[in-house]
Amino acid sequence: MTSMLCAGADPPEDWQAVADEVLRITKAQDQPGLIIAGEIDEAGYPLLLQSLAALDGLGEVHVDLGGVEFCDLAGLRAIVCVAGGCDDESPPRPIVLHAVPPRLRKILQILGWDEMPGVTFDEGRMSRDADGDWTPAREQPVYP
Repeated sequence: MTSMLCAGADPPEDWQAVADEVLRITKAQDQPGLIIAGEIDEAGYPLLLQSLAALDGLGEVHVDLGGVEFCDLAGLRAIVCVAGGCDDESPPRPIVLHAVPPRLRKILQILGWDEMPGVTFDEGRMSRDADGDWTPAREQPVYP
C-alpha cells in the first residue's frame, strides 16, 4: 500500500507519494530523489517542502521535473536551495535536476540559479528501462 504524505503531518518512514488536485510528487525508488508532475504553485508549495525535507540520507539528490507543467519562483527556489546557500538550517546536498522543461531552464538561467554550486543538470528522465525509455511504471502511483 502506498503511504501518503499530507500537508502539516510528519511523513512516515515508508512514504512513497503525495498529491493534491494539480501536483503529484513521487519518491524515486532507485536513488534519493523525487519525480514531480503537474503544477508547483502556492497551494502545492507546502507539499514540495515536506517532500524535499523527507528525503532519506545525505548526499546527492535527484529531482525529475519532466512532468512539471508550471512552477512558480518559490517552488524553483525550494528545489535549488537543496544544494545550499539559501538558509543556514539545512545541510547542503548536491542536486541533479533531470529533464528540466525549457521554460523552467530559461528561468533558472535568467536568475543565475543554474550556476549555483551543487546544482547540475541531466537531460534524461530518472527512471529508464533497458531501451532508455522513461518508465512511469517504476514509480509508486498515488491514484489508480
